[in-house]
Amino acid sequence: MKITAEFHGVLAEWVGTRSASFELPAGATYSDLMEEIGRRYRRNMPDQLWDTERNLFNKVQAHGKDRTLASADTPLLEGEEIQFLLMIAGG
Repeated sequence: MKITAEFHGVLAEWVGTRSASFELPAGATYSDLMEEIGRRYRRNMPDQLWDTERNLFNKVQAHGKDRTLASADTPLLEGEEIQFLLMIAGG
Protein backbone atom coordinates (compact mmCIF):
# COMPACT_ATOMS: atom_id res chain seq x y z
CA MET A 1 0.00 0.00 0.00
CA LYS A 2 1.17 3.51 -0.74
CA ILE A 3 1.20 6.07 2.07
CA THR A 4 2.26 9.72 1.79
CA ALA A 5 3.74 11.56 4.76
CA GLU A 6 3.56 15.36 4.81
CA PHE A 7 5.87 17.13 7.27
CA HIS A 8 4.87 20.69 8.23
CA GLY A 9 6.80 23.71 9.48
CA VAL A 10 10.19 23.28 11.11
CA LEU A 11 9.52 19.53 11.23
CA ALA A 12 10.07 19.43 7.45
CA GLU A 13 13.46 21.09 7.90
CA TRP A 14 14.47 18.67 10.65
CA VAL A 15 13.33 15.60 8.74
CA GLY A 16 14.86 16.93 5.52
CA THR A 17 11.80 16.87 3.26
CA ARG A 18 8.25 18.22 3.12
CA SER A 19 6.74 15.09 1.62
CA ALA A 20 7.67 11.43 1.26
CA SER A 21 5.99 8.34 -0.16
CA PHE A 22 6.23 4.93 1.44
CA GLU A 23 5.33 1.56 -0.03
CA LEU A 24 4.15 -0.59 2.89
CA PRO A 25 2.68 -4.09 2.96
CA ALA A 26 -1.09 -4.58 3.01
CA GLY A 27 -2.39 -4.29 6.56
CA ALA A 28 0.41 -1.90 7.61
CA THR A 29 -0.03 0.03 10.84
CA TYR A 30 1.07 3.41 12.15
CA SER A 31 3.99 1.61 13.82
CA ASP A 32 5.13 0.26 10.44
CA LEU A 33 5.09 3.76 8.99
CA MET A 34 7.04 5.16 11.94
CA GLU A 35 9.65 2.42 11.54
CA GLU A 36 10.15 3.39 7.89
CA ILE A 37 10.31 7.11 8.71
CA GLY A 38 12.93 6.39 11.37
CA ARG A 39 14.94 4.17 9.05
CA ARG A 40 14.90 6.75 6.27
CA TYR A 41 15.19 10.06 8.15
CA ARG A 42 16.40 9.50 11.72
CA ARG A 43 19.94 10.63 10.94
CA ASN A 44 18.59 14.07 9.89
CA MET A 45 16.62 14.71 13.09
CA PRO A 46 17.70 16.36 16.33
CA ASP A 47 17.84 13.90 19.23
CA GLN A 48 14.92 15.49 21.06
CA LEU A 49 12.61 14.90 18.07
CA TRP A 50 12.90 11.10 17.86
CA ASP A 51 12.28 8.52 20.60
CA THR A 52 14.72 5.74 19.71
CA GLU A 53 13.28 3.30 22.27
CA ARG A 54 9.72 3.54 20.98
CA ASN A 55 10.74 4.31 17.37
CA LEU A 56 8.50 7.34 16.92
CA PHE A 57 8.40 11.12 17.05
CA ASN A 58 8.33 13.07 20.31
CA LYS A 59 5.74 15.87 20.54
CA VAL A 60 4.44 15.39 17.01
CA GLN A 61 0.82 14.79 16.06
CA ALA A 62 -0.13 12.63 13.09
CA HIS A 63 -3.42 13.20 11.30
CA GLY A 64 -4.80 10.89 8.64
CA LYS A 65 -8.09 10.99 6.79
CA ASP A 66 -10.61 12.28 9.35
CA ARG A 67 -8.63 10.91 12.30
CA THR A 68 -5.66 11.39 14.59
CA LEU A 69 -3.15 8.54 14.61
CA ALA A 70 -2.04 7.95 18.18
CA SER A 71 -1.90 4.20 18.66
CA ALA A 72 0.95 2.14 17.18
CA ASP A 73 -1.47 -0.56 16.04
CA THR A 74 -3.79 1.80 14.12
CA PRO A 75 -4.22 0.36 10.61
CA LEU A 76 -3.33 2.66 7.73
CA LEU A 77 -5.57 3.15 4.71
CA GLU A 78 -4.45 2.59 1.11
CA GLY A 79 -3.44 5.94 -0.40
CA GLU A 80 -3.71 7.75 2.91
CA GLU A 81 -1.91 11.06 3.40
CA ILE A 82 -0.59 11.47 6.92
CA GLN A 83 0.04 15.03 8.12
CA PHE A 84 2.76 15.39 10.76
CA LEU A 85 2.63 18.53 12.90
CA LEU A 86 5.06 19.54 15.63
CA MET A 87 3.22 20.43 18.84
CA ILE A 88 4.56 23.79 19.97
CA ALA A 89 3.76 25.46 23.28
CA GLY A 90 3.61 29.19 23.51
CA GLY A 91 1.26 32.06 23.39
